[in-house]
Amino acid sequence: MTEKFHILLLGGTGICGLIFAQAALEAGHKLTLYVRTPSKIPKELSSNANLAVIQGDLSDAEGLKRAAACGADVFVSLAGPTLGRRDGTPITNALKTLYPLLLENGTTKRILILSTASYSAVEDTRSIKWWFAINLYIKVIGGDTYTEIKGMAEETVALGQKIPWTVFRVPLLGGTKLGENDGDVNACFVGDSKGRDGLNLDRGRLARWILNELYEAKWIRSCPILANA
Repeated sequence: MTEKFHILLLGGTGICGLIFAQAALEAGHKLTLYVRTPSKIPKELSSNANLAVIQGDLSDAEGLKRAAACGADVFVSLAGPTLGRRDGTPITNALKTLYPLLLENGTTKRILILSTASYSAVEDTRSIKWWFAINLYIKVIGGDTYTEIKGMAEETVALGQKIPWTVFRVPLLGGTKLGENDGDVNACFVGDSKGRDGLNLDRGRLARWILNELYEAKWIRSCPILANA
C-alpha cells in the first residue's frame, strides 16, 4: 500500500472523524477537513503538516466550493444526523451541491459515505433484529434521522458510473480512541446467512476499514453493512 491519497473529510470533528483523521495521518495520507468549528480539532492533529482545514457549514455554498477545489482525489463523509432531532436534511442538501463540484474539480478516485441500515441495499434480506432496530427505534424516535440517512445514500448511489463510490452502513458505534479495540470488520449485507451483520462496530476498526478499502476496492458501487468480526 504505497500510494497516498489526498482525502477531503466531512464530519471531521465528531468522534468518528477525529479517529479517522488520526488513522489517515498516521498512514501518511494528506487530509483536508471541512468543518464548522476548527477549534474542535485537537492540536496534535491540527499541527500536522499533512492536515489542512477549510471552515464552513453545510449550507455555505461558497465554503463547499472551496472544499471541492482543495485538490483531493478522495472524498470521505463521516457526517451523520443526530438521533431525535428535526433539522431537515442538511447533509443530503450539502451532498447535492458538493458532488458535482467534486467531479468538476478532479475528485475522481473514490467517494465513501457513512450510512446505516435505514437505507436498504438491493442485496439485503429479511432480518428481524434490523427490522426492529429501524421500525421500532429509528423511525419512532429518530426525528429526521431516517429521511436524512436515506437521502445521503440515495444521492451517492445516484452517482452511478461517474466515480467509484461506496456507501458503508454502520450499526451502533463504540470506542473513543484509535486502537483501543482493534480487530477485523465483517462487511456483508443485512440478513447475512452467517450472522455477520452484527449490531456493534468499533470506531477505530471503521477508520482502518475505510483506509483499507481505498486500496482493496472490494465494495465499489455497493452498500455493505459493517460490524465487528
